[in-house]
Amino acid sequence: MDSKDPTRNFGFLVHEVARLLRRNFDRRVSDLGLTQAQWRTLAYLSRHEGMNQSALAELLEIKPITLARLLDRLEQAGWIERRSDPADRRAFRLYLTEAAQPLLVDMERLASKTRRDALAGLSRAEQSQVLDLLGTLKKNLLEAEAHLPPRATKKDVTDDE
Repeated sequence: MDSKDPTRNFGFLVHEVARLLRRNFDRRVSDLGLTQAQWRTLAYLSRHEGMNQSALAELLEIKPITLARLLDRLEQAGWIERRSDPADRRAFRLYLTEAAQPLLVDMERLASKTRRDALAGLSRAEQSQVLDLLGTLKKNLLEAEAHLPPRATKKDVTDDE
């Protein structure tokens, strides 16, 4: 791969495609009154219902305190509920409510339009190949990540100075 040609740089191209997918979907979903942070949280939660707040914060790549405020707003809207974690009384498990279901249906309809736009011009076989290749990339990176040292925390960096 030619990393000197910016249109052929793998990392930048993947990042730009992901950014454009998010931006396109964000514009569509704004008619539902959702912010990007809200729809991303609802989307991840719909795939991982019952997870705790810290695990969801890690998936969303946001700080737990930021997620706590976001969850407060989603709970006030009636879209999620926090339930006590039977294994840890200090923690909560997160669940979608029935009131969130129509919203998720609308989000899926809009996501389908975004996917159609992104995959326009590709045959069904090519679309399937794109998904297979992206799945392989994800698997490869997860395996590689397992062999990397843990990320240094700010405290670790401060302690070394």
